[in-house]
Amino acid sequence: VGGTILSALFLPEYISVGASGGIFGLIGACIADICINWSLLFSKHVNDSGDGTRFRHVRVLLWLLFDIVINCLVGLTPFVDNFTHLGGMVYGFLCGLSTIERLSTDFFGIAKSKCERARNVIVRFAGLILSVVLIMITTAVLVDSSGTGSPCINC
Repeated sequence: VGGTILSALFLPEYISVGASGGIFGLIGACIADICINWSLLFSKHVNDSGDGTRFRHVRVLLWLLFDIVINCLVGLTPFVDNFTHLGGMVYGFLCGLSTIERLSTDFFGIAKSKCERARNVIVRFAGLILSVVLIMITTAVLVDSSGTGSPCINC
């Protein structure tokens, strides 16, 4: 939804269809999941085997970033909408911050401090509030626009 709103806002003279904004939203949610559970994904307590599985999450993150770069380069071709791609990823990341369940540290036998619990609650609410506010702002700007030009002069 966020990618479609940004596309309609920045490219009002074009109609954009397809699932790429939603796919980039899922990529953004995957990046949010990796960021949220970073300390557990790279913990020696969780990944203590010596067969190279400890760094598999780094490979996943690198593949996601590689996928983003390739798709943005493909977006430079005609009739491909990068605003939908990047908007979907940003909104997917923000929605992922607020909705993705945190991994339980108790399962791995790692004690969790009150500071970490407070940080998780703050990050979850900040992601929720920021994503709702950004959707409201971009929708208000879209409704207020004339539909004849882009607010970005160089776009």
